[in-house]
Amino acid sequence: MLGYVDPYDDTWFNQSQIRLVVPELSALLDDASPAEAEAAAELLVLSEQLQHMPHRYLVFVGD
Repeated sequence: MLGYVDPYDDTWFNQSQIRLVVPELSALLDDASPAEAEAAAELLVLSEQLQHMPHRYLVFVGD
């Protein structure tokens, strides 16, 4: 799912899609640089909150 993030436009993930994003973010914790792992950890915290709150989205803002 993270491969669908558009660097030039906004990308929105809904509650159902977040369930697919979480395993990808978890994998980044082990295989990424320290800065990328820190960002992935922060996104995991947000993703956890989104899974329990209706009508919320994880949005990546493009250029």
